[in-house]
Amino acid sequence: MRTLREVNRRLLDAIEEPPDTGEEQRLDRLAATLWARAQSGQGLDPGSLCRVRYKLLDIAEATHAERARHLERARDLLARYAAEGSAERPE
Repeated sequence: MRTLREVNRRLLDAIEEPPDTGEEQRLDRLAATLWARAQSGQGLDPGSLCRVRYKLLDIAEATHAERARHLERARDLLARYAAEGSAERPE
């Protein structure tokens, strides 16, 4: 679940990136969800993973470059998480 914790950190970095744009609450909810799943060992199923990646892309396309950079890094980490397959996920 290390990768999900890294994704959570990137989302927190995006939230902290000024200026506030109104996206912070949505990002905070996503970060909290990822943190809870990582802590519980639950991980993300393929459908949830796809939805989170889409939400991050949607927000990144509508935000400023500095925040988008953090969100793109989070999406890259999620792609790595997907590629790792079951290695990190509970059985």
